[in-house]
Parts: sequence; structure tokens; C-alpha cells
Amino acid sequence: MKTKYKISFITLMGLFTFIVACGSEEFIGQPASDGTAPGMISNVLSESTPGGAKITYDIPTDEDFSHVEAVYYVGEGQERKSVATKYTQELSVNGFGDTLPKEVELYAVDKSGNRSEKVVAEIIPLTPPYITMRESLEVSSDFSGVLLKWENEAQADNLGITILRYDEYGDFVPYETVYDDVSNTNFQNVRGMDTLQVELGFYVKDQWGNISDTLIGEFKPLYEIQLDRTKWKALRLDTDIPEEQSSQRFEKAFDGDITKSRSNAFSTVLNKEEQYSPLHYTMDMGEINLYSRFKIYATEWNGYSRGGMHFFEMYGTNDQSLIDRETNGAWEWSNGDNPHETGNWREEGMDGWELIGEFEVLKASGLPGIEKINAIDRPFSEGGMEFLMPGGTPPYRYIRIRQIENWDTVYKEVTYAEIEFFGAPVNN
Repeated sequence: MKTKYKISFITLMGLFTFIVACGSEEFIGQPASDGTAPGMISNVLSESTPGGAKITYDIPTDEDFSHVEAVYYVGEGQERKSVATKYTQELSVNGFGDTLPKEVELYAVDKSGNRSEKVVAEIIPLTPPYITMRESLEVSSDFSGVLLKWENEAQADNLGITILRYDEYGDFVPYETVYDDVSNTNFQNVRGMDTLQVELGFYVKDQWGNISDTLIGEFKPLYEIQLDRTKWKALRLDTDIPEEQSSQRFEKAFDGDITKSRSNAFSTVLNKEEQYSPLHYTMDMGEINLYSRFKIYATEWNGYSRGGMHFFEMYGTNDQSLIDRETNGAWEWSNGDNPHETGNWREEGMDGWELIGEFEVLKASGLPGIEKINAIDRPFSEGGMEFLMPGGTPPYRYIRIRQIENWDTVYKEVTYAEIEFFGAPVNN
């Protein structure tokens, strides 16, 4: 029996259209591989950089050209590669540990993975960052340890300073490593030591294993004490913000009582609608001190609300003329409008004062805003919020605290129960 097949005209036309359409479409997907190497890169130039170089070149004209690959060796024969796509005509090589001439092999690579013949670029790196950072390193005795200061002029990543000290077996071993975070901080306190003379070593190491020579020295960590508040004095200079009332004078902030309510604590004036912020107030510490840290105790319920500072700055000076120029009405206000008489408060008198640091009052809970306070926030603020002085802070006699913004931005006054300073008088 013969089987018959019937195919309609419409079906045939549809099939024909499908075949034609498929034949005219652009290919999508991985092209077939070939074994033909692309042309070489040309016109190679290099510009020396710290520990490396920037290399520029012209790419080949092959249609399937993909990228340029650089192969070179750093440290003790450690191979490294740098890759640049076809959309750029430069790449960087780095990680070299010295300034001797180096060879960098450069290859053009196509989409099939074929490499061109190599082109060798000869480079001479500038002094590597780990060496210049070690050369800039300065170490001095600090509270309970030492203070490290350095420069990372190349802004290189992943540089670490390792501190060495003798262990109980007499071996010079790593004690701690601090890292440069290219944030321009460039200093670090290393603590946890007693006040006995100690021999320490310091070297810098980069991410490729290059290690500098070792700086060795003897240091005597400083003994930290709580500074004597009975020597302090509220100055009430002409540009200092006034207090709210006699029962809330600045002396309340260092009378030794850390458990005050707001009505019995230090508070700046708040009854003037024109009150200005920022504002500042000044204290005489009675002697020149080195400062390691300070603590602020909030009044009950006011750590993160009315009167509670969120951002503030601290300044210092030993220049008596800055004090004299605004004592007992000596300050000449810029427009003749004395805010002590008009209540139209504004800030003047900051020029000449040296910035010690910028500080932020944080919540233990990390919650934002003044409405979001949990069970750990109040004990944290009222139990004393600690702030570390920046490493290398010079010694000062006069301290000025400058409020920038409160947690509750509607209220501009500052209020807290107590402030404590720690460090050591410079004559000790």
C-alpha cells in the first residue's frame, strides 16, 4: 500500500521563509577558533612609576584582536600578569622591589586565545612605595606604647608596618602590624605596653612580599593619668557662648559629678530665638598637657536629644595673645553688634586656634535619628562616651570645644553632665 503525503502551499512558503530568514541572521555566539596568531603591538613607550611603570602602545589591526597581556616577575621570581582590553592602549605593571632595569613581555591576544610574538619593554621603576614609606617613618613614645607617623606619597594599597619586640625567649618577633589605608590619616598608636624602656623594630612590607630594612630604637611609653580637674577654669572669653543660668555654668562640666539631671548640668544659653550654631566655649587646663583621650557624660535622657552634641570639634593653643584679645570685652565684633547685648549670637574668634580633631557622637545601637533609641543607648551616653585624641596631638594649655550640630537640630544649646581628660602634664 502506498502512503501519500500532502503538504500545503502555505506550509512550504513558511518553511522557505524560515530557511531564508535563518540564513540572513547575524551569527550570535562563540566564533570558531583558529590557530592564527594576531599581529604584534607596536610603538611601545613606558613611563616610570613608583615600583612599576605605565606602558602605552598601538594595537594590531586584526579583527579578532581581544586584549594585551603583560608578563613580568617580581619578588623572588613571582610571575605576575596585567591585562588591558582592546578598548584601551595602556596598562600598568607594579610590584617591583627595587629600581633596577626590568623587562616586561607584551603579547597581543585574539579571541581564540592565540598569542602574538612577544614585544619586550624595558622599564626602570621609581623607588617602590614600601621603601619611601619606610624612609618617612617616625616613631615616638606615646601613652602605653608608641606613635607611628609616616607618608604614603604614592598612595599605594596594602602597605603594612610590622612592629617587632623581644619575647620571653629573647627572640625579636612580630608584636603588631598596622596598615596604611590611603585615607591620609598616616599615623597610628600602638598600645598595650608598660612604662619600662623597650627596644622595638619596624619594617614595611607590601602585598608582593617586598620588605624594607628595619628601623630599631628604644622607647619609654608614657604613663597615662586622669588629668586634675581642680586645675581647670572656665574662661568665658568674649566669643564664647554664654551659659543658660548660674546653676548651669561651665564649671558644672568638671565638678566630678557625672550623674546630673539637665537642670543641674552645664548648658549653654537657649532662650534666644536668634541663637547661632556653630558655637564654642573655652577652658584653661591650668598647665600644658599631652592628651590621650577624653570622655563626655550625657545628662539623663539628653545624650541624643535636646542639647546632645552629634558633631563637634576640639581646638587647642598655647598662645596667650589669643586669650588676651577676647578677654573682658577686648574683642571687636565684626559689625559692631555685640551679641552679648543683643542676643543675636554668631561665631567669631576661631582664627589662630589649632584644630585637634573632628568628632562624632555615636549611638551604641547604631540606630539613626533622635526618636530611635534603644535600651543600650542611654547607659552608653550617660556612662561616659570616650573619644581618642589623634596621634601626634601637640601639648596644649587652652582647649576650645566647638559644637557643629546636635542630634536634635532644632535646639542649638549644648548640655552634658561632665567632661574628663586623660594624658599627662608635659613636665612629668
